[in-house]
Amino acid sequence: MSPNPHADLTAPDKPTHTTGSLLAYVTSLRGYPAPAWKAAIACVLAMALSPAASSATITLFVGPIARDFGWSQSHALTILNIPIIAAPLVLPLAGRWVDRWGTRAVAVPCVALYGLFTAAIALAGGNAVLLLLPLLASALCGYIGIMGLTYKVVAEWFPRHRGMGYSLFIGGATSLGGAVIAPLFQLSIDGLGWRQTYLLFAVCILVIVFPAQYFLLTEPERDPADLAAKKDGQGPKELPGMPLGAVLRTRAWLLTVAAIVLTAGVATSVRSNAVALFGDRGYSATTVSLSLSVLLVASFVGMFLAGVAMDRSRSPRAFVPYVACLVVGTVAIFAARGSTWTLLLAMGLLGVVMGAESSVAPYLAGRYFGMRAFAQVQGITLIVITLLGVGLAPTLVQAAAEATGSYNGPLIALTAASVLTLALVFLLPRYPADEKSEPAAADEAQPESV
Repeated sequence: MSPNPHADLTAPDKPTHTTGSLLAYVTSLRGYPAPAWKAAIACVLAMALSPAASSATITLFVGPIARDFGWSQSHALTILNIPIIAAPLVLPLAGRWVDRWGTRAVAVPCVALYGLFTAAIALAGGNAVLLLLPLLASALCGYIGIMGLTYKVVAEWFPRHRGMGYSLFIGGATSLGGAVIAPLFQLSIDGLGWRQTYLLFAVCILVIVFPAQYFLLTEPERDPADLAAKKDGQGPKELPGMPLGAVLRTRAWLLTVAAIVLTAGVATSVRSNAVALFGDRGYSATTVSLSLSVLLVASFVGMFLAGVAMDRSRSPRAFVPYVACLVVGTVAIFAARGSTWTLLLAMGLLGVVMGAESSVAPYLAGRYFGMRAFAQVQGITLIVITLLGVGLAPTLVQAAAEATGSYNGPLIALTAASVLTLALVFLLPRYPADEKSEPAAADEAQPESV
C-alpha cells in the first residue's frame, strides 16, 4: 500500500479553472473524492452552529439576561457583544496552528471546549465578569476550532470550486444556520429560559459538531514525507505558496483588503443604521424591515453567483460587476425619497455585494498567495474587515449624521467610498502564473511587494 493513502485524491495547489460551460463546471464536482465531501459536511455542520451563526441570536438574550441580573438592556448587550468583537483577534494564531499542525488536530479539542464553555454560560453567576468569561471563552474556542480552519479545508479539497465552496459550505451554512436556530432559540427562551437554552445549544455542539469534526474532517495528504513528519511530531511539510510576512507586503493583499474593507464598510453602515437613515428619508419602520429582508435574501444570491464567477474567471475583474452594484445601490439610496421600490432595489443591490465580498476575499487570498500561510492570511484579513469595515465604519457614519443633523453628508461619503472601491478592484494585479493549468502571460507574475 502507498504510504500516502490520499496520494491519488490530492488536488492541485492552485485551482485549475473550468472556463467551459456551466454544466461542465457543475458536473465536474463529481470528480472530487468521498473524503472531500465528508469534510464539506463537517464544515457545513460546524458553520451552522458556529459563533458567527449564533451571533444572530444575541438580541434574543438581551432582555432575559437584563431582567435576570437586574441590568439595563444596553449593559447586557455590551456584555454579549464583547466576545463577538474580540474573538476574531485570535484568528491569526488559529491560522498558524492550522498551517502548522493540520485542521483536525486543532478542530477536535477546540470544538469540545467550545461546547463545554457554552454550557458553562448557563452556570454564570450574578456579575458581569462571571458571565463574560464563559461567553468569551466559548467564542474564542469556536472561532479557533471552526472559523479558523473551514476556509482552508474547502480551499484544499475543492481547488476548482473554491468560490462555490466558500459560498455554500461556509457562507450559506452560516446564514441558514442562523435563520434556523434563531426561532428555535426564541421558543426555547420563552419556554425554558435563557440558561437552559445555552445548555441545549452546548448539547447540539457536542452531539453534532464534535463527532463531525472527529470522524469526517480531513485534509489531503500532499507528500509521503508529511506522514513521517507527523509521526515524529514535527508537523506537516509546508505547502506551496508565500510566507505570511511576504504576503502582507504585497500590493495584491493591500488592495484586496482595502477593497473588501470599503465594500463591507459601506454596506454594513447602511444596514446597521437602516431604521434611522431611511426614517430620515421618509420610510416607515415596517418598510425598512422589509428592505432588510430583501438585503439578506440578495446576499445569499450574491454569495453564490460571485463564488461561481470567481471560479470560472482567470481575472479578479470578475468582482467588478458586484462592486458596480455597490455604486448603483448607494446612489439609489441617496436618491430614495419615499419610493418603496427604489428602496428595495437599493437594498437588494447592497445585499448582492455583501454576499459577494464574503466569497471573494478568501478566494483571492488562496489564488494570489497559495496555501502555505492561507489560514493566517485569512485570519488577519477577517480581523481588519471586522474591526474597520464592520465595527468602525457604521459608528463613524452614525456619529457624522448626529453631528450634522442629517444623513446626506454620510451618504455622499459612502457613495464616494463605493466609487473608490470600484477603482481599487480595477487596480488588482493579475493572478500569479499557474503551471498546473495553461501558461500565464509574462505579466502574471508573483504579486509584487510594496
